[in-house]
Amino acid sequence: MSARKPAWACAITAAGLASILLMAGCARGSVAATRAAQASPTSLPAATSSPPAATLTPLPTLSGSGGGVIAFSSDRSGRPGIWVMNADGSDARLVSDAQDSGFPSFSPDGRRILFVASANYMSHVTTIGMDGSDAQRVLSRNRTMTSPHFSPDGSQIVLIYHTHAYFSISVMGPGGEDLRPLTIPVNAQINASTSWSPDGTRIVFSSNRDGNNEIYVMDADGSNVQNLTRNEATDYFPAWSPDGSQIAFTSDRDGHWEIYVMNADGTSVRRLTENASRNWGAAWSPDGTRLAFVSERDGNSEIYVMNADGSEARRITNDPAADDEPAWRP
Repeated sequence: MSARKPAWACAITAAGLASILLMAGCARGSVAATRAAQASPTSLPAATSSPPAATLTPLPTLSGSGGGVIAFSSDRSGRPGIWVMNADGSDARLVSDAQDSGFPSFSPDGRRILFVASANYMSHVTTIGMDGSDAQRVLSRNRTMTSPHFSPDGSQIVLIYHTHAYFSISVMGPGGEDLRPLTIPVNAQINASTSWSPDGTRIVFSSNRDGNNEIYVMDADGSNVQNLTRNEATDYFPAWSPDGSQIAFTSDRDGHWEIYVMNADGTSVRRLTENASRNWGAAWSPDGTRLAFVSERDGNSEIYVMNADGSEARRITNDPAADDEPAWRP
């Protein structure tokens, strides 16, 4: 039996926020379907059996062919899990599917992967070695938690935390201590898709606080919030470039879900992709010369890499399962 979608998922879909299907689980075969539908109900249902987790042994080091290593989420093992591969798509390997897992990102030193594992209406912010060893839970709550990211200096983790009234942007210490919200509580408000500035002083995020989804930036303490996009379309999935000068994001402002980039102050918006299928979730390479992203242009959710100017887009995954949420290793 499929998990019941929470009310916020249906509300967002009705409002036309197609890209949040990744988190709401309304898209066919979406890796996030199982994860985001786990908002806590009034009473917990009886436990149900889950597919057995794969038995993992430490993995050999990836070669980095293609210019680095990319973590991503996929259900190609039969359940949502965390995978890694070389930046050319070679040598893809499972890191963890012990529970339904997604939203991968890297520690600043690139040695560990931060992600969310979910089961039985619990979410667990977790870190794990790239070889699949030494999984450690950072924070466990009977709440939906998504999109954790270490600050550049590793002293904080920012994440999306569902309070049952709204989705807050919250921060905590690297061990789960001192969890606190950065955004003001407003019922039905959805704040999402965070990215740190390279110097760790600001956070860019998306929010529907002004009626439609826009890209905002705020200081790392939650102050000085500014709307960067101010567009009637839906803007989502911001990602700060490594040099701090640009922000990539996803928008339907031209009629299709495409990848855009703008200056860090919101000026000079440029479209990088031009395809009638959905394109979303850009992630910068460490040197800022390329972007990994997700596209359905070949009929399935696959990961692509393109130059930072939008040229030479090429598919690096090719699997019947849904591949999603690329994150480049620092």
